[in-house]
Amino acid sequence: MRKERYSTVDLLVGIGNDLLGDDGVGPYIAENLLGSDWSVINAGIVPENFTRTIREMRPDQIVVIDAIHMDLPPGSVRIIPPDVIRDYGIGTHQLPLTFFIEHCAILSSVVLIGIQPGCLDFDTVLTPPVLCAATKLIAILKERRLCDIPVLGIKEKRE
Repeated sequence: MRKERYSTVDLLVGIGNDLLGDDGVGPYIAENLLGSDWSVINAGIVPENFTRTIREMRPDQIVVIDAIHMDLPPGSVRIIPPDVIRDYGIGTHQLPLTFFIEHCAILSSVVLIGIQPGCLDFDTVLTPPVLCAATKLIAILKERRLCDIPVLGIKEKRE
């Protein structure tokens, strides 16, 4: 039987290894959005293991959050355009993140949000700039203000 849909389903997928300092920012944000109006998956370092679950959820939008080296100051947050995802270092996952993103894009619109890590040392916590960025991003997500997040490679307007 086909599920009737009366409301939108927005899914947040947090990716990263919370044993490697700032790489755990995706899972941190996912855990902090539990109980909100977002559907949430903390995918850890194996997001590809959740493709079936995502397919069954039939989300209208998928927001993926991960620590991504963008050559910006630690804690910088950017939307990564689909055409440049392959160009940025994403290295703690079992399979390339592009595999997961491309699979999800078949199911729904996908937004990849990257947060520049500062420290990826084993058994460390989120650094202050990344924790601050995560806190602000959680508020943006709760308020559905994705348009407030700068896009990587697009010059921000100066006021």
